[in-house]
Amino acid sequence: MNRRHDFLRWFFALLGFWWGLQSAICQAISYTITMDTIPLATQPTPPGPFALEFQFIDGDGTMSNTVRLSNFDFGPGGGPTGSPTTMGGATGNLTGTVTLTDSSFFNEFIQGFTPGTTTPLSFLLDITGNVEPTIPDTFSLAIFDSSGAEIPTSFADAFLQIDLTHPLTINTYASDTGVAPRGCPTCPPIALTAPTVELTAPVPEPGTLLLLLSGVVGTILFQRRLR
Repeated sequence: MNRRHDFLRWFFALLGFWWGLQSAICQAISYTITMDTIPLATQPTPPGPFALEFQFIDGDGTMSNTVRLSNFDFGPGGGPTGSPTTMGGATGNLTGTVTLTDSSFFNEFIQGFTPGTTTPLSFLLDITGNVEPTIPDTFSLAIFDSSGAEIPTSFADAFLQIDLTHPLTINTYASDTGVAPRGCPTCPPIALTAPTVELTAPVPEPGTLLLLLSGVVGTILFQRRLR
């Protein structure tokens, strides 16, 4: 009988650990995004001025995810301009924090910016990882020219695309140097390198901590009942 109780205690202890491990998958992950926007500082008007565009598209609509963008550094001479334009679950300002949730199918944030003259653009990106059953949520970064069109890139006019799979699928793209800016067809193509994505640290979500704690407490209570 004691062996059976020992087996059950170990079984439910491992089950509680597995539950906590699986819930940790849904925590937020933090990345530092760096993109060399210095070449934009010397562009004429048009195709300048420019604007940052962040999109967050809901996949199956069954899981909730959030993207938070903060710590924007545009470099000397650079910074946000004008007021943001938002759609769906997008809020915030480039002067502080931008938040995009998948509360709608299409969620978008657009705001003008002046590129720095000597250092690249950088910002912090925190993204949750709740995986949709079939079609993943997708986050992307693009840059608009003065006509409101994206600067052409080597894939779907996005410089960064993150699919919320497990693990995350992260792709970066450079500008298409064979295509002129749509806002200035007679201008030469804009040469921008692909951004870099550096993992900073996982950030535990409150829900993850509660799930882990409840799993541990449940395991302890069950073990006591078996004694």
